[in-house]
Amino acid sequence: MKHTLIIIMGLALLFLAACSEESNKLTQVDMNNLNVPGDFNYDMNNQVLVELQGPWRLPVYIKTTSGNLLFKAQLIPATGLNTRLTLPKTIRQVIVQYQMYEQTIDVTGGSLAYDFTASE
Repeated sequence: MKHTLIIIMGLALLFLAACSEESNKLTQVDMNNLNVPGDFNYDMNNQVLVELQGPWRLPVYIKTTSGNLLFKAQLIPATGLNTRLTLPKTIRQVIVQYQMYEQTIDVTGGSLAYDFTASE
């Protein structure tokens, strides 16, 4: 029992020595030394208005250009698909899939509109 207590105390001392005050210090940076561009915007999201039309009642998939699914919905020919998506600012283009059609659309202007009835 005495040996176990000595081993535990030794490990505790090693642990405390490893957590020295030097490893916990942070580097201070003067905010006046930071160079932030005048047009910098802290917004990280982009609101995109989606307006899609199509001739068939089928699912529509909106994906990133790398293939990640962002949105899925049923397109109803009588009303179309009208919704608003919140996308990261880093996404500048999306791929819209509808039946056998696939269209790459730029979303930097805040809208995503396409009429698949013209593709027939």
